[in-house]
Amino acid sequence: MLDWPTLAFQIVNGVVWAMFLGLIALGLNAIFGLLGLLNMAHGAVYAVGAVIAWYTVNRFGSFWLAMLAAPLVAGIASIPVYRFVLRPTIGQDMMVGLVATSGLLFVINDTLLALYGGSPGLVPPPIAGAIGILGIYYPTYRLVAAMLAIVILVAFWLFLRSTAIGLWIRCVAQSPTLAKASGVPVGRVHLIIVVLSAAFAALAGVLVAPMTTISHQMGLSVLGPAFIVVVVGGLGSLGGAVAAAVIMGVARGVFSVFLPPTYAEVCAIALFLPFLYFRPNGIFRGQA
Repeated sequence: MLDWPTLAFQIVNGVVWAMFLGLIALGLNAIFGLLGLLNMAHGAVYAVGAVIAWYTVNRFGSFWLAMLAAPLVAGIASIPVYRFVLRPTIGQDMMVGLVATSGLLFVINDTLLALYGGSPGLVPPPIAGAIGILGIYYPTYRLVAAMLAIVILVAFWLFLRSTAIGLWIRCVAQSPTLAKASGVPVGRVHLIIVVLSAAFAALAGVLVAPMTTISHQMGLSVLGPAFIVVVVGGLGSLGGAVAAAVIMGVARGVFSVFLPPTYAEVCAIALFLPFLYFRPNGIFRGQA
């Protein structure tokens, strides 16, 4: 017999997690689209955000301070990373960037292990209680965090469409050579997108921190799904990435009602095979 409360909880939970996955995929998509790099270290930045949330809550007792500190720290730290690690790989064979960012992944993970330790940690939700939805009670904080992620995604979309820097970013994504010939500071655009990508990943880590256990390697578990979301959603498509994240999140939640977690994950990924066949360029065919 179908357990509706469990199914409804998993559907809502899938949509909520999809917003965070979309936030993580946003940075991956942007860096690959503009710099041509597969940033293997992106998940580690997400873990950095969660660890900063843990430290800030335990040291200062303020979760909301972590929402300001983590993106700021990640954004500032990404500047030398861009100049000394990422920039030299631009225009090189893709394997060069893959090796460089993989090395960066190990450096960040080992640094977190040295500073944070190997024991998992917990961050209490800053908002208690639950809200009735679809006949179930769902934690209030998770809904609030998902709404914050949606606001950030919409704000970034408006930033791309309504500002001069957003126009530069779209120009560089279309043709770096033509953008440079038109006077667009391509190097500055690359730096801006690296800083924003790091800030978004760290912020996603902060938002997820009260919903999971925190460890120095927690970024590895989101890296694979984030890459899949980027590919299925379509290169350069913010809407496609969010749509793909929702499909994956809901499918994984629904399958988990009937199957063990590992099989549910496999079935959710397999669900994307028809999309890759019929829409090889992405769900929205690369439209932002």
